[in-house]
Amino acid sequence: MANPANNPLFKHFRQPAIYLKLPGQGKFWPEDAIDIPPTGEIPVYPMTVKDEITLKTPDALMNGVGVVDTIQSCCPNIKNAWKIPASDLDAILIAIRAASYGSDMDIESVCPECKETTVNVVDLRVLLDNLKIPNYEPTAINGLTFNFKPQAYDTMNNTNLMVFEQRKLLDAITSSTLSDEEKTTQFNLIFPKLTEMNVMALVYCIESIFTEEGKEVTEERHIKEFIENCDRNVYAKIKSQIEKFVQSTKPDSLEIECSECHKTYSTELNFDNANFFG
Repeated sequence: MANPANNPLFKHFRQPAIYLKLPGQGKFWPEDAIDIPPTGEIPVYPMTVKDEITLKTPDALMNGVGVVDTIQSCCPNIKNAWKIPASDLDAILIAIRAASYGSDMDIESVCPECKETTVNVVDLRVLLDNLKIPNYEPTAINGLTFNFKPQAYDTMNNTNLMVFEQRKLLDAITSSTLSDEEKTTQFNLIFPKLTEMNVMALVYCIESIFTEEGKEVTEERHIKEFIENCDRNVYAKIKSQIEKFVQSTKPDSLEIECSECHKTYSTELNFDNANFFG
């Protein structure tokens, strides 16, 4: 970090608390989105007070700007956090959390047996060490060869925003006093948008498709047209493969012993930004 205006207090500014090796080791990033040092590890700084306030601003969290600004503040080697591959996002968020509040994190979970709430401490360093990236080797589906990729944070965030808005509309229509005919008309306006979002969620995860003749297809509009017009079984296979990739990037479930009934159960770590940094 450069010394701004030769500030005599510069040596007392925050220092890197963690050096993070990304699970994907820089793969799937645009060249100008990140500067990876020769060591392969990017420095991670603790959050500032401004970062904490940003992450507690609902609008900034909802539109993704708060997350992007905080990542670029704490990881200055990341030049464009909108382009973070989904496979690296959890690692970056965990590293910022650990750099800011320490490696121990309390996890609350509810026992499915007796409904008692149990608090356990998770070591974020162990989570970081165990994060994996999927094997994105070419996948053959019905005579075509697919090269998949993780979604970038910007498209993932935009999709989540649109899904949220459309679901709000659906709930509003369902609970409204409109007649059944008017509700049907409104539903018919929303469903094509939901279908479009489902299609694009697959398109964003496909880097290229090779035909039987060896022709490589990379244009997004061509891939979108294919997804819209392929056989439903082919669509299901593509969707299933992408879901496997997404699931394999998630941390393993935590095994919890209930403090009340002592039954053991599994729980997932929640990376919801609204409470992960709380």
